[in-house]
Amino acid sequence: MAASRLELNLVRLLCRCEAMAAEKRDPEEWRLEKYVGALEDMLQALKAQASKPASEVINEYSRKVDFLKGMLQAEKLTSASEKALANQFLAPGRVPTTARERVPATKTVHLQSRARYTSEMRNELLGTDSAGEPKLDVRKRIPCHTPS
Repeated sequence: MAASRLELNLVRLLCRCEAMAAEKRDPEEWRLEKYVGALEDMLQALKAQASKPASEVINEYSRKVDFLKGMLQAEKLTSASEKALANQFLAPGRVPTTARERVPATKTVHLQSRARYTSEMRNELLGTDSAGEPKLDVRKRIPCHTPS
């Protein structure tokens, strides 16, 4: 059965959201959050359609939208350890959104965000900034040389 116009628009917007989630974004960026809200609305409309796709397909769309929504909520948390913990509980999609993908984009985004949060946690624990340099309030120690 051919996909409806609504389903095509949902898939197109889902691909765009996955691409936006994968790239480094400004914390003030509002588009992804609005797009995910639109995805939720489109998904509800798709579920209510008379000629809706198979339940497995709808479940996969739901899983991906829930993943994106959870990822946005995790980004709003304050500490890196909370973000990493929230990221562990997110379930990325199992099936690629488009035929061109080998690995689902949500899985790639999940791995990227896990690496980013792990790096933030390491920097937080070691007291370093994003460049790996010690913060200014950390005392630099000079090694002692014993005369020989």
